[in-house]
Amino acid sequence: MVPNRNDQPTTNKEVCSMARYDPFEELRKVEEQMDRLFGTFFGEPSRRFSALPAIASRTGSELAPMGEFSAPAIEVLEDAGKYTIKVDLPGVDKKDIHVKVQDNVLAISAETKAETEKGDKKSGNYYCERYYGRYYREIPLGSNVDEEHIDAKHENGVLTLELPKKALPEAASKEIAIK
Repeated sequence: MVPNRNDQPTTNKEVCSMARYDPFEELRKVEEQMDRLFGTFFGEPSRRFSALPAIASRTGSELAPMGEFSAPAIEVLEDAGKYTIKVDLPGVDKKDIHVKVQDNVLAISAETKAETEKGDKKSGNYYCERYYGRYYREIPLGSNVDEEHIDAKHENGVLTLELPKKALPEAASKEIAIK
């Protein structure tokens, strides 16, 4: 027996029926508040990727999967003529990867499925495991990326994207007469 606030004894069952604490709930609330703050400041909702699944499904992109997904690890390299982005997508087939550019945002989505069965159902010595994973990542592009000539290759679980730079026109300057 455990005393409660009214100094009335309670049973252990009543104590154990408490709600489970979610350590990420506070982070989701802070993230939601920050999204609202920046959305108000910039006049539109944030298009950035969210790492928390409850918020992440609200990105608004038709490529964004519903429910939980993971953000794949990326590596971005820059040289004089192009950007190279390497995306880790372990266990994902080439046919299950989708890359799209819209409104200067590169969206990468992918999914993987696997099933393992061992043993014999009749003998009772049977093991079955299923895995399903989804990846999604949005990467904002600069105005100097040539979206028409992006090249993508997939090899050994790594998607490599080459984004060539386009020549930007020289900024014209004009002297303003002071009156």
